[in-house]
Order: sequence, then structure tokens, then C-alpha cells
Amino acid sequence: MFDKILTGAENTIIAVAFSAITLLAFFNVVSRYLLHASIAYTAELVVNLAVLLTLVGAAAAVRLGTHPGFTLLKDSTHGIPRKVVIVIISLAMLAFYLLLLWLGFDMAMKQMESGRLTFALGVPQWIFSMSLPLGAALGAVRTVQVVVRELLNKQTEAPIELKGV
Repeated sequence: MFDKILTGAENTIIAVAFSAITLLAFFNVVSRYLLHASIAYTAELVVNLAVLLTLVGAAAAVRLGTHPGFTLLKDSTHGIPRKVVIVIISLAMLAFYLLLLWLGFDMAMKQMESGRLTFALGVPQWIFSMSLPLGAALGAVRTVQVVVRELLNKQTEAPIELKGV
């Protein structure tokens, strides 16, 4: 149940962020050509949404077993060495995600304490910066799920299918 909710949240964040980036960039280009002026806040939103999209997308890649670290090295070994490689890769990824979680949260808290605002929109910067610890937390959870699944020899989740297309 937890996995389905988390997967739904990940997929929704990815779809909404990607759609918003596409629309904002499109409207900014149209504005530049028709009005000869750029919409200032679009660049700010696009960059921050791209960070969120990248981190949540990395967590989804780990979930789907398409992260390069989980395919290149593990597919070249078998038996006990394969499980050792999986554990080593997972520990390294988990350490990275936990460090990113800690540093991202620390940065967001410092921005909150200082009252720093974004340049174009004037909203608190920490709101956008929370995408770092959020994405890192998702990545850490997915890394633990994948290592448990791999060590128990369960099949990797099938790629997402688009129904009705």
C-alpha cells in the first residue's frame, strides 16, 4: 500500500513538473517573440522545477531498476559476488542520498531563518530548496526497497506502460 501511494506521488510530481516546465518555457518563448519581453519569473520556476524533476526522477529510476549503478555492475556478476556488489552500490547510494538530505534540509532551514526571498517571485527561497531533501528522502527509500527486493531475488518492477495510447 505504501509503495503504491509513493509511486503515485512520484509519478504525479514528475508529470506535473514536466508539464509545467514545458508550458512555462513555451509561454516565455512566445512572449519574447510577440511582446519582445521575457517573463522574469518563468526562468526561476523552470530551474526550481527542473531540480525537483531531476531528484524525483532519479528516485523513480531506482524504483524501476533503470539506474545505471544497478544495471551495469550487477549484471556483470552472479551469485554471492552479485549480492555483494548490490549491497556496496546500495550503501554508496544511500550514503549519497542521506548526505543530500542533510545538506539540503540544512540549506533550506538557513534560508528560512534568514528570510531569503526569490528574486522574481518574492516567495521564500526555502520552499523551492525543500525539493532537495524531498528528492533525497524518496531516493533513500527507493534504494532500501530495491536492495531488499534484489537480495530476496524478487523481479524488478516492469517499466511504465501508457494505456490507451
